[in-house]
Amino acid sequence: MKRFLIIIGVLVVLVAITLAVLARSVLTGENVRSAVAAQVSAAIGQPVAIGGLGASIYPRVTMDLSDVRIGEPARIAIDSMHFGTGLRGLISRRIENATVRVAGAHITLPLPDLTPAGPSDADSSGSLPVEIVSVDEIVFDDVEITSGERTVRGDMVLAREGDGFRVRRMTLAADGTEVAITGMLSSLAPVEGELEATADSLDFDTLMAFLSDFTASAAPASGSTSASAAGAADLYGRLTVDLNVGRARTGGLELADLRGRAIVTPTAASFDPLAFGIFGGRYKGTMQLALQGTPRFTWKAEVEGVDAAQLMAFAGSPDTVTGTLAGTVSLEGQGLHMEQALRTARGTAAVRITDGTIAGLSLVRTIVVAGSGRGGMEASARRATDRPDTPESEAFSRLGATWRIDRGVMATDDLTMNSPDVDLQAAGTVRLVDMTTQFAGKVQLSDALSKEAGTDLYRYAQEGGRVTLPVTVTGPIRNLAVSIDAADAARRAIRNRAVDVTKKPNERNLPGLGGLFPKR
Repeated sequence: MKRFLIIIGVLVVLVAITLAVLARSVLTGENVRSAVAAQVSAAIGQPVAIGGLGASIYPRVTMDLSDVRIGEPARIAIDSMHFGTGLRGLISRRIENATVRVAGAHITLPLPDLTPAGPSDADSSGSLPVEIVSVDEIVFDDVEITSGERTVRGDMVLAREGDGFRVRRMTLAADGTEVAITGMLSSLAPVEGELEATADSLDFDTLMAFLSDFTASAAPASGSTSASAAGAADLYGRLTVDLNVGRARTGGLELADLRGRAIVTPTAASFDPLAFGIFGGRYKGTMQLALQGTPRFTWKAEVEGVDAAQLMAFAGSPDTVTGTLAGTVSLEGQGLHMEQALRTARGTAAVRITDGTIAGLSLVRTIVVAGSGRGGMEASARRATDRPDTPESEAFSRLGATWRIDRGVMATDDLTMNSPDVDLQAAGTVRLVDMTTQFAGKVQLSDALSKEAGTDLYRYAQEGGRVTLPVTVTGPIRNLAVSIDAADAARRAIRNRAVDVTKKPNERNLPGLGGLFPKR
C-alpha cells in the first residue's frame, strides 16, 4: 500500500509538471502575448500593451497577464489580469467559459473610446496561437477610478447571464462613504442595464461630477473621421439606477431619505421619480441634469411640510420667517453643483406658508401710528406684535405668492398675507443675494379692528367696510421698513369724503382731513 501511494504521488507530480510545462508552452511566448493583446485591443477598440505573460495550473489552468496598459496615452492600467480556463481549453488552445480576475486596476476618467473594432485578418484565418472565445465571470479586486482630484475605489463581480452580465456585487467607496450596487448589465459596449444602488450617505456633487466625466468620451484627434467620433458617442447607452440613500449632501444642503430612479445617457442624467427630505419637509418630483457643455439642472416638483425657518437660515436670513411651506416649483439652473445651480435658477414657483410669523413687519402697529393710535387699536397692536420669541413680528395664518425667478431675483404680482388682525396684498421683488425686498400694495385691517379704529380713520380710509391703506415694505428681510403712502391715503380720503357729501348734502360740520394722519 505504501509503494502504491508513492507511485500515485509520483504520477500526480508528473502530471502536474506536464500540465505546467504544457500550459507554459501554450499560454506563454511572444507570439501568444501579441495575439492576446491584438484580441483584447479589437474587443475594446484601443491599443493594448502587455508587460508580462505567464501560466499556472492551480486551481485552474490560468493565463496570467501583468502590467497591462490600455489606451494611448494609457487611461486604464492593470497590475494583473488572470484568464482561468479548463484542460480542454489548454488542449484546444481556446479559452472558453473563462473566469477573468482583474487586480489593481487604475482607471482615469474620461475614458477613451472603447467601441469594439472589427475582426483582424488573424482572427478570420484561424491561425491564432491562443483564442479568447468566451468569458463567464469577471472579478475586479481593488479598482481605482480617478476623476481630476476625486478618487473612487471598489470591487466588482460580474457573471455572464444571457447576452449580458449580472452584477452580483459592486462596492464603490470614496470620502468615507460606500455605495453597494447590484443588478443587470445587458451590454458592456455600449454600457447599458438596470442597477440598484444603496448607500447610508452620499455626496451628490461628487456623484454628478463622476457622471459628467464618465459620460464624456475622449476628444477625437484632429484628424479623426466622423465615424470614429460617432463611435465615441455610442460608447454609453441607457443606464437605469434605482437609488436608495439615507443621507445626501450637495454644498450646504442636507437631503434625507433620498429615493428615485436615475436614467443616465451620454447627454443627460434624468431622475424620475425623485423624492427626498429637505428642511424638515419633502420634495416629490423630477430632476434633469444635462451633461453636455455647461451642466444644466431642471427641477419640477411639489414640496410640502418645509420648515420656513430652516429655509431662511439656509438663505442667510435666520430668525426672520417661520411657518410651514408648501407649493410647486419649475426651475432651471446652470452649474455642476446642484446648490450652485439653485441659487442662480430661473423659472416659476407657487408657494404658500401657513401659521407663521415675519419678524419686523409690524403692519398693525404701523397703521396705529399712521392713525394717531385712535380707538381701541393699541391693545390689538400689542397683541399682534408682542411675542417673546419673535419680538416685533407679524403673525399670519397664510402667506402665498406666485413667483417669477430669474437669476437671483424673485418677482410676484400676487403676494397675499392673511391674519386675524390684518390682510396684505402686494407686488414686488426679493433679491436672493442679500434677501432685500421691495414691495408695494395695500393693507386691510380685520373687521374687528376696523370697528375699533377712530371715526376719521374708518370713514376716510375704509374700502369695502374695512380700513384700507397703501403700504410699502422695503429693505432686507431681517430689518424690514414698513410705511404708509400718505399721499395715496389722502386721495382715498378725499374720494370717500366726496361720497359722504353726495350721500348727505344737508349734513353740516363734517370732520376735516387734518386729523387723519399725525403731523411728523
